[in-house]
Amino acid sequence: MSPLRRLLLLLVLCAPPACADALYRIELILFRHAEPLEASRRAPYDWARNARLLAGSDAQPADFEALAERLDSGDGYRVLLRQTWRQRIDERVAVVEGARQLEHFPVQGVIALRRRHGLEVDARFWVNRFGEHGRLLASEQLQQRVQLRPGELRYIDHGSLGALIRASY
Repeated sequence: MSPLRRLLLLLVLCAPPACADALYRIELILFRHAEPLEASRRAPYDWARNARLLAGSDAQPADFEALAERLDSGDGYRVLLRQTWRQRIDERVAVVEGARQLEHFPVQGVIALRRRHGLEVDARFWVNRFGEHGRLLASEQLQQRVQLRPGELRYIDHGSLGALIRASY
């Protein structure tokens, strides 16, 4: 086997792990566009299992600010969460908004990235309502798996909640 063929074979064998380590910039806006539809099941206590909790230091400058302001300005939309961060393939990241009440936050969710026939995003969010002493009373849930092309802005519609998400290099 010629040295050039060996080099090409070595490059092909090493390429998938390099792609798996690629960092994606995730931009997300979660919003309400209708009256709350509370589920009969509350958010589970282990909602963020095996996920890295996004810290304030992980936040990135958001490109969606103008879009979020337009959503918040009327027409029945209310922005609940907007975050921008970096995430690896096969990593689960937990994002939250608001003050912690026992095991839950007013808005909480997990985003998982996978490489399938393109980029697959698994989004699962809860908007929680609390009672006295921080007890969880009810939750709205958005759960959806979508295919994304890098740089594509994707709209997720689910009951009374919606999300805009983009993953780029």
